Amino acid sequence: MFTAFLAACLGQAAPPAAAEEKALKPPAKLAPDLAPPIRLQAAGKFIDTDVGHAAPFVGDFFGDGKKHLLVGQFGDGILWIHRNEGTKEAPKLAERIKFNGKVPTG
Repeated sequence: MFTAFLAACLGQAAPPAAAEEKALKPPAKLAPDLAPPIRLQAAGKFIDTDVGHAAPFVGDFFGDGKKHLLVGQFGDGILWIHRNEGTKEAPKLAERIKFNGKVPTG
């Protein structure tokens, strides 16, 4: 369900059902104010972590007025950034890059 929240934060609409790699089943009792979960894509691939669970966060890490996606990977304590190469209104997430404590440029 948090992925749907992230999609809303990024301004993305849910992808068509046919675009899903596999159908996501919403919980049996979905809260009435929450949308069903969706899977976000970056660089044409579904976003996933290598190890453990993901801890996502959306924010403007580059000072460009666009929302980017930071994903904390539970296993190994790695942080990944998916830069928004689109616009604020129509985001397009790029391939992940490892966060090393400094804001990447370029």
